[in-house]
Amino acid sequence: MSDTLLTTLATAMAQLVTAIDMTDEDEVDPDLATTWFEDLADQLGRLPAEDQHRLAALFREAAMEETRPEFREAMLEVPENFGLEDDDEDAYDDGHAA
Repeated sequence: MSDTLLTTLATAMAQLVTAIDMTDEDEVDPDLATTWFEDLADQLGRLPAEDQHRLAALFREAAMEETRPEFREAMLEVPENFGLEDDDEDAYDDGHAA
């Protein structure tokens, strides 16, 4: 997969997740959104730790390109919200133990 495609997909995913998250409860059923997010978190949780960290970095890069401050702030939370940065130090230590 090319870097351009990967970056575009990560940006689109972060923007979509953020848009859903920031949508009023009258427009998107919160229970449905929660189900979507849980399913996505489950899929992302199946990625190897290295891929999770790379995706988290791509989400952060996408957020920094965002011109709407409130949207940028919400996008910066996407990696943590989907567990892509959990146990970051432990994963590094486990993967690089002597």
